[in-house]
Amino acid sequence: MKSKTFVTCVIFFFLISTAFSQRKEYLYYFNADLESCPQSKSLFTGHGTIKNNLLTLKVYSNKFPEIPLLIANFTDSTLSENQGLFQTFYLNGIKESERNYENNVLNGPWTKWDSTGHLTDSLIYANGKMTDSSKFYYYKNGTLNSFNITDFKNDKFKETDYNDSGKITSEVFFTGQKGIRKNYSNQTTTIDSLFTREEKEASFKGGLSAWSHYISGRLSSHIDQFRESDYGTCVVRFIINTDGKVSDAEATTMKGSRLAT
Repeated sequence: MKSKTFVTCVIFFFLISTAFSQRKEYLYYFNADLESCPQSKSLFTGHGTIKNNLLTLKVYSNKFPEIPLLIANFTDSTLSENQGLFQTFYLNGIKESERNYENNVLNGPWTKWDSTGHLTDSLIYANGKMTDSSKFYYYKNGTLNSFNITDFKNDKFKETDYNDSGKITSEVFFTGQKGIRKNYSNQTTTIDSLFTREEKEASFKGGLSAWSHYISGRLSSHIDQFRESDYGTCVVRFIINTDGKVSDAEATTMKGSRLAT
């Protein structure tokens, strides 16, 4: 009985030793564009380990070797084909992005965050083709400003806007090029018809310098009316129609102040 136990332990130890002896580690050196280069010219160092027929690569900045900036999986040590999870990180350790590959083709969600951890993009891929896209925008205080969702398969689009208190101020719904906008203000709802999703950035006649001159002139003419509490950054949301006229103007911050009115 003792001899059988000893033989079993020897076999188990041999299997463990064999497994460790087959584990290979690789070193890679990359330049600023994450292209292979000599060690003397490298800015990043990659450490690769093969496990379950995949090479897992962790890339570190030579200046900050404690935090991995990239963790990815490849089919072999040539790093020519992505397979599985692919992640990137900011220098503060917060995850920057995460996506998945199948045979070097994007498949599933591709998620992105900003350096504070706020979700900024959520993309869905099927066999390398984007099927859905969501984008998120935030105020400086971190509260959600707006987000939009695009359904490419059904040609639909939705956008929701919020004020800095978290209240919905408007929603846009599109199917194809036709849609509606719902504006919520003072417990009332107005609905406008929209006839195109194409966006053309509005510009002030004369350019930015003329716009700055106009704004400073307007503020200067009312400077004596402002209280100390009126000073700050006032965010105003409005629609510029195709004829250049402004409609649905609403201050989303500093409500109640003279600056907002």
